[in-house]
Amino acid sequence: MAEVCLAIFSSIVSEGTKTLSEPIIGRMSYVLKCQSYIDGLKERVEELGQRRKRVKILVDQATEQGYEIFADVTEWLGKVEQFTQGYAKHIINDEDEVRKPCFKGLSPNLMSRYKLSKRAVEDAKYAEHLLATGSLLIVSNVSHPPPPKMREFGDMKDYNIFNSRKKIFQDVIEALKDDKLNIIGVCGMGGVGKTTLVKQIAKQVMEDNVFDKVVMAEITKNPDAQKIQGELASDLGMNFDSNDLIYHRAKQLCQRLKKEKRVLIILDNIWTKLELDKIGIPYGDVDEKDKNDDPRRCTIILTSRSRDLLCIDMNSQKMFWIDALSEEEALQLFEKIVGESTKASDFRPLAEEIVGKCGGLPVALSTVANALKNKSPAIWKDALNKLTSSNLREIHGMDADVYSPIKLSYDFLDDEAKSLFLLCGLHREGRPIHVHYLLRYVMGLRYDKGLGLFRNVYTLEAARNRVDALIDNLKASCLLLDGDAEDEAKLHDVIHVVAASIAEEKLMFSIPNVVDFEREMEETIQKGPIAISLPYRDIQELPERLECPQLKLFLLFAKYDSTLQISDHFFEGTEELKVLDFTGIRFSPLPSSLGRLINLQTLCLDGWRLEDIAIVGQLKKLEILSLRGAEIKQLPLQIGQLTRLQLLDLSNCSSLVVIAPNVISKLSRLEELYMGDSFSQWDKVEGGSNASLAELKGLSKLTTLEIDVRDAEMLRRIWSLGNR
Repeated sequence: MAEVCLAIFSSIVSEGTKTLSEPIIGRMSYVLKCQSYIDGLKERVEELGQRRKRVKILVDQATEQGYEIFADVTEWLGKVEQFTQGYAKHIINDEDEVRKPCFKGLSPNLMSRYKLSKRAVEDAKYAEHLLATGSLLIVSNVSHPPPPKMREFGDMKDYNIFNSRKKIFQDVIEALKDDKLNIIGVCGMGGVGKTTLVKQIAKQVMEDNVFDKVVMAEITKNPDAQKIQGELASDLGMNFDSNDLIYHRAKQLCQRLKKEKRVLIILDNIWTKLELDKIGIPYGDVDEKDKNDDPRRCTIILTSRSRDLLCIDMNSQKMFWIDALSEEEALQLFEKIVGESTKASDFRPLAEEIVGKCGGLPVALSTVANALKNKSPAIWKDALNKLTSSNLREIHGMDADVYSPIKLSYDFLDDEAKSLFLLCGLHREGRPIHVHYLLRYVMGLRYDKGLGLFRNVYTLEAARNRVDALIDNLKASCLLLDGDAEDEAKLHDVIHVVAASIAEEKLMFSIPNVVDFEREMEETIQKGPIAISLPYRDIQELPERLECPQLKLFLLFAKYDSTLQISDHFFEGTEELKVLDFTGIRFSPLPSSLGRLINLQTLCLDGWRLEDIAIVGQLKKLEILSLRGAEIKQLPLQIGQLTRLQLLDLSNCSSLVVIAPNVISKLSRLEELYMGDSFSQWDKVEGGSNASLAELKGLSKLTTLEIDVRDAEMLRRIWSLGNR
């Protein structure tokens, strides 16, 4: 037995000589206290497991909130997992080896016990270190908010395929490089691509290092200052206290923006005037200088559908207007989305018609193209029919992407502008809207409470000024476009569809050129309309009776030399009618029921071939009478009964040779008289007398006069009437 102990002791001494700094007694303690050391390690491992669970809970919570975990926390979790599942587990499992005896079962395996015990002590110390570190992690933050991500502005390769966009893109970039410009405006109708443009500009100026930061906020119909502040702050990596007042947030935001050396602020799709200082956006003379004398720039881009909002309310120093795509570009965009099918014979004609109806509006083209992608010709034909018949909202995606944004522009108009816009929608798509006819319609409707037009306007001059102002307002709101002539305007095709759709909701109907016109007309009448328009439709026959007791306006623009026959009873049941425009009917007498329209204020019979218009004299409330281009030979005495008449248009009435004396002189309220390229037989005519130029002297309210005279003597007589 003594020999065995001596062998064990010799073994330990031999091991101890490897590290002379450690005392022999320490070596013996590893052998004698082996189980105690192993138990201690087990306790540390269990504690470490609990500590790891607590840290992991904090990490999971932070991750769910989108926070980023500190690297040392992740590293600690890895070390703990490696330790508990690796080294410590290996030591604990080696206990079985320690229990195996040596020297033929006469003594425990002291060498294995020594080695295992020593390793247990070392691992316990490491576990203590990990526990201490874990305790610090629990009482401190394990995570931090992520740094602000650079806003993604999309890929430019598809955007730059349009030459019309390349030019404006480059012009805006150059304007942004001008240190003298602080506020730049980008204007265009809804869906034309303003947001796409400014996002691509933002991407480019960052790549070109024109600005160090770009921040952007989408502005809603009812601007929310806190939401705008939040979007801008997010792009800057700022966080506001939820209890901060708007004023305090504005101050913080302004201070942060001023710290940036070069920052571009994009406020997209503004609807009303924004108080930039209340949001916290510095503007105007905001240049500051740091100790290195480096100028600081804060430039603002505003996008809107309102030209006046950008120029007047927001003081934009430079304006850029975005037009619709050209026909070639529109077809190119449509084909790119739909694919090769547009080149097939069954699809090509349909594609061209559909693209034409979209009028170069990118959002409409994209929406329709995506709805028709991989669809049959029948689906394409159905979509074309819906576009043609103003059923825009029935095409997938068009309600949200096209109709609603344009409707929102309409909602921002005042009542008069809304009514004028809807009147424009009653015209035929693609045809010019003549401003002088709009004037005549609104004059006839000015006392109508429902349409809200010109209730406090009494003269033609005042009405014309109001119409011009409203048209300018509609153009500034991107709802109306310039026409080809000075006195013309036009509607974009898609906006026309929306206008017609809104008008129908207001019981104002423009009836399309349908095959079953009789049925369409019957269904419209049953809806109780206040306005009906038949613009340049191929109509062979009208109903026997119109029977629309609420009807205030009826427009019919017949094709040239129309042979349409109108029943004598046609106007029975329409006694509330205020505006009637029957243009272009060549071979039909006036129906006798016309005389029953006792509330009529505007009557246009342009282009008619009329034998007798005496019945018009019964319309005592008439204020506007237009016979422009009509084939009439005589202006009868009964016209003199229209003492409320303010405008009489006899232009281009080349057949007119007789105007009875004292007819014009009775029109004492007449403000405008148009007789160019028309009547010239003043004073006398063979076999009788005609109206005299002297009668014009009594028209004290006359402001506009167009007449034909034959010689200088007549000119002197006109001059004697005085300067008007």
